[in-house]
Amino acid sequence: MKRNFSAEIDQEFSQRHALLVERLRKLGIGQYVVTQPDSIFYLTGASFEALERPFFLLIEVNGGTKGRRLLVPILELEHLKKCWGIDPENTHTYQEYPAPAGAGWQDALFGRKMLVPNFAFEDSAPQSMAALLMAAGGQALDLVGELRIVKSDWEVGQVERAAAYADWGVGRILNNAYRGVTVAETYAASQQLLRKIVKETPDWDALATKVIGAAWPAPISAEPHSIPQIDMRLEHGPHVAMVLTRVNGYAAESERTFFTVPPSPQERELFYLMEAARKLAFSMVRPGVRCAEIDEAVTSFLAQAGYGSYHTRLHRCGHGFGLGNHEAPWIASGSNHVLTKNMLISIEPGLYFSGVGGYRHSDTVLVTEDGYRRLTHAPEVLPDLIRTRASLSARSMGWLVRRSLGLNRTGKKQ
Repeated sequence: MKRNFSAEIDQEFSQRHALLVERLRKLGIGQYVVTQPDSIFYLTGASFEALERPFFLLIEVNGGTKGRRLLVPILELEHLKKCWGIDPENTHTYQEYPAPAGAGWQDALFGRKMLVPNFAFEDSAPQSMAALLMAAGGQALDLVGELRIVKSDWEVGQVERAAAYADWGVGRILNNAYRGVTVAETYAASQQLLRKIVKETPDWDALATKVIGAAWPAPISAEPHSIPQIDMRLEHGPHVAMVLTRVNGYAAESERTFFTVPPSPQERELFYLMEAARKLAFSMVRPGVRCAEIDEAVTSFLAQAGYGSYHTRLHRCGHGFGLGNHEAPWIASGSNHVLTKNMLISIEPGLYFSGVGGYRHSDTVLVTEDGYRRLTHAPEVLPDLIRTRASLSARSMGWLVRRSLGLNRTGKKQ
């Protein structure tokens, strides 16, 4: 069944199509071949898992909506009727992968002459696919990525919803934290959050929704992209509650450094230093500011305090949000982006000490006409982030979680 779009959503996709066509026309390009799932989602609203079967959205400059065509695996024919702006007669198929000779996507794309002269394709296409497209006369360009950097008001609303859920997840982690709590118990909060999203989200899309949420305990909190084991316990040192959400395609994050044992004087000093670096970064967020300038200022500030090395900082000051939790613009010293109204970014300067732990708050932030507006509002001051005790209900829930996962009283696998 073909999907019905509201007037608001129809206008949103119409505008995206028009902006892309305008860009193509200025570049003198007759057709654009879109291959990345997120880009196809951005232009059609259709979510799918490509796996080994490629999908193609072809947009002709002079064809209007009639010039929008799809090439998809035959088993996706009915499923992809949920696309915006694709007439049924413009949806083409190929056989299962690997297909017999003459029935694959290459045969359909090139043999049926679906490409027009002077076409371009996404520069993120796999190398083997890109080689064939270039041999057919195409050029590689990133055009959808450019459109996605500045959000519409509708998109801002979608990210704001995801941000509220990320905050809720951080709140659950903090409210159930205590000295000795296992990572498994903090992972449980993300499952509660996912159930909440499913229940509350109209037209919930399982393929475009994802939740990652847990506490990274010290000392592994110094490794922000590591994965803590479920039997780890939160004891001394700085821990980081991290919740990343993607709700019906749009992403946000909320992260907080917290303690389950009262912090030492040195831990307090480092927490306050992270907090000061964060305030400096926020003070610079407004249209017209170079993203690199923010990261450079934070680096200089931390260097003056003796912590300017990237062995301590590890990563940039922030990144963009949209269909992904990490996308342009990049708040990094090597970035050429300039802040513009309706960009969505994170502010998250961190300090990391191997074998000890890490310090990082992260917020989802909207660049406004004259500054910024935070979309996440989790507790942020130190007194609110020292969680040494938990309620009886939290401990009872923890016991149930540990039991269901086969963890004994010490948190180890039985």
